[in-house]
Amino acid sequence: MSEPIRPDVSVVVVIYNGRDHLAECVSALKADTASPPSEVWLVDNASPDGSGEVAETLAARWPNVHALHNPTNRGYAGGVNSALPHLRGEYVAVLNPDCVVEPGWLAEAVSFLQANPQAGGLSPLILLRGDGRINSAGQEVHVTGLGFNRWLWRERPADLSQPIRVSGLHGAAFVMPRAVLTHMQGWDEAGFLYHEDVELSWSLQLMGYDVYCVPRSVVHHHYHLSMYPEKLFLLERNRLALLLTHLGPPARLALAPLLLVTELLMWGYCLLRGPGFLQAKAASYRWVWSQSQRLAQRRARIEALRRRSDWQVLRGLSWNYAWDQFLSLGRERGPSRRQPVGGLPVELD
Repeated sequence: MSEPIRPDVSVVVVIYNGRDHLAECVSALKADTASPPSEVWLVDNASPDGSGEVAETLAARWPNVHALHNPTNRGYAGGVNSALPHLRGEYVAVLNPDCVVEPGWLAEAVSFLQANPQAGGLSPLILLRGDGRINSAGQEVHVTGLGFNRWLWRERPADLSQPIRVSGLHGAAFVMPRAVLTHMQGWDEAGFLYHEDVELSWSLQLMGYDVYCVPRSVVHHHYHLSMYPEKLFLLERNRLALLLTHLGPPARLALAPLLLVTELLMWGYCLLRGPGFLQAKAASYRWVWSQSQRLAQRRARIEALRRRSDWQVLRGLSWNYAWDQFLSLGRERGPSRRQPVGGLPVELD
């Protein structure tokens, strides 16, 4: 482990109905005397379950813990953006509220970023909470915009210690320089929820940065791979939007056969899962069509940040599908264990 340091890091925990895990998450952050963050911001996205009150209680208990309340649910990226003007740290660490960090996780992450200025961000090694197997060692970002948990369900190798260049950050936990996020004018929040980490990872590589997993930085995550119609709608609409804003027409034309394969896979999956999923997939097309003007504006902003060509970015992404994750989702039946009570505030009609 790196020598104990006090990294200048602002931690942002975005909350929506996360009261059951929030105290454990913050307790672990505060117990990490090896690398305590300089500040922790608990951003509540108008949770109806009382998460905001829990955040206020935790902020009153510990110095440098702050509660921020959004009047509406701005989504995951929007929650980070709402905290961004308040942050003082040189680095920003973003966590799900159902994550528990191991001591020294920030020291390892910051030491790597300080030594590697070409790194635009990194994910810790994320383990399944209570299991010990891997949730993700970064993310596998596919050239057609899909995102897969890298090494999901694998046993943690005993000799896994060296940083690994990967194609994507995992949204549950990542660390990046605040200056990079500020230069991007914040995280694109138009997607609302799901797929934002894929978009961020693609953007960072397009900007000329590389993305890593640092296995000596460890976080535990309450995670279960699952799908439900509203989640699929958000994932698919945001994936299609990314392809339109981050890839030029020549690259999309060259990828057309593989893009068609991915569309057929997704339609086949939706057919297997039933009418709700078919409706969600169709709704993703309608949403993209309705957002054509906004997507054109987003593409202009992305082009202004570009330092790598499409082909340079694509070479660093994954060209293989994670079939084990496809099969696991295909075997799922009945209501999802991860579907929020009352659903998500999205319309599929």
